[in-house]
Amino acid sequence: MRKTNILFVVAGLFVAALISSCTDKNTKVKLPNEEVISIVREAYVYAFPLVLTDATRLSYNGVDNVLAHAKGFPDHTFRNVVAPNNDTNYSSAFLQLKEEPVVIEIPDTDGRYYVFPFLDAWTNNFKLVGKRTTGTEEQKYLVSGPDWKGEVPAGLEQIQAPTNLVWVIGRTQVNSKEDQEKVVSPLQDKYKLTTLSKWLANDPTSSSDRVIYNASLALSIEQGNVLNAVKSLSVEDFFNYFSELLADNPPVPQDNALIKRLASVGIGVGERFSLDRFDAEIQEAVKNVPEEIYAAINEAAVGKKDIYGNVTSDKNARLGYFEKDYNWRAVVAYLGMGALTPEEATYFVGNFDSENQVLDGHNNYIIHFDSGKLPPAEAFWSLTIYDKDRYLSENPIKRYAIGDRDSLKYNADGSLDIYLTHQAPSKDKLANWLPVPNDIFSSNLRIFSPTPEFVKDQSTWQNPLPVRVK
Repeated sequence: MRKTNILFVVAGLFVAALISSCTDKNTKVKLPNEEVISIVREAYVYAFPLVLTDATRLSYNGVDNVLAHAKGFPDHTFRNVVAPNNDTNYSSAFLQLKEEPVVIEIPDTDGRYYVFPFLDAWTNNFKLVGKRTTGTEEQKYLVSGPDWKGEVPAGLEQIQAPTNLVWVIGRTQVNSKEDQEKVVSPLQDKYKLTTLSKWLANDPTSSSDRVIYNASLALSIEQGNVLNAVKSLSVEDFFNYFSELLADNPPVPQDNALIKRLASVGIGVGERFSLDRFDAEIQEAVKNVPEEIYAAINEAAVGKKDIYGNVTSDKNARLGYFEKDYNWRAVVAYLGMGALTPEEATYFVGNFDSENQVLDGHNNYIIHFDSGKLPPAEAFWSLTIYDKDRYLSENPIKRYAIGDRDSLKYNADGSLDIYLTHQAPSKDKLANWLPVPNDIFSSNLRIFSPTPEFVKDQSTWQNPLPVRVK
């Protein structure tokens, strides 16, 4: 895998446009200073998911319209996306649909759980193809951009994307290492992604254009942490990158009023954002907005308040399609971009124990599920541990998640105990041991295809919190 300097590539995306077509950087913004700071903060929160999406695309070496498979689970070296799951094999592609549509072909999965969510450039799930929604028989789709007006070939169902940049993050259930090697990996080889022109020409190279990553690589990113790369962009580079992306990935009409506000401070298509456009006394404050927003996102990620300090209620109902909740959209992108909708998967992110103390690997914990009260999954469930940066945590047994497909040891009454400890527990508890780092950590309980009763009313099942033990 060739190395890529993501910041160099990011900067290159907008330099040419800035030279010739953007608003003069010296045009002063004529707004009260307090209003300028407020708009810049709002803009950063709004723009963050779009910028992170494209930066993630670049981390895959900028290869578009190519389906890349992970033939194995990610491990602690994986840094493309925060909070990856350890339950399914990923099949991922970034689609660029401005020039032409693509054709995606999915074989009969013989009843196996899979899901192919289609995310627009802003991280909204606009279509889910999979066992729960469309079944497991063979399916063929034409995925087109928002402006394509061509004729859909016979035998294809059209999916019209709201943006030209689309991220497809396919997931296929894996039950064991043998299952992965004998069933899932060959099944992934039958997933096909082809540009429409090649598909119509029956181009024999189209099915071999895919980049295949083996288990040892696990789609690892050589240039490092994508999130940190975005965070290291200056406020000027960040907003100019965003403005360039905005041209091909227009917001929905309901965002028009916000887009107009952003343009008033030099953010938008054809605009150049520059500190020189602001009064000297607020340039430093504008420069520090990213740091301020990330601190607020971090607090929102572990607490019960949003980015602006407002008390929040459960927002799972809007997970995956955020509408105008830009704060929540930014938090989810930061925590685990590519999250599924609540009907497809429910996530319980854990940062605190039963005494409302931050989870810390210097302590030992037990999670206890009463008999008959396991997670309400129609497909499967799992519990995954992440380090303080929300990546998988290195451990001696290379176990990053545990769930109902593992050989768990149940108590005599049918209840279940999961042991979260840094040091290995006694031999009789090893089957249920989920190692944690010797530091602050978090957990994510995933319920794939939750029962309809639970989706309708999440109060019907309570997620047990870790209990600290000696």
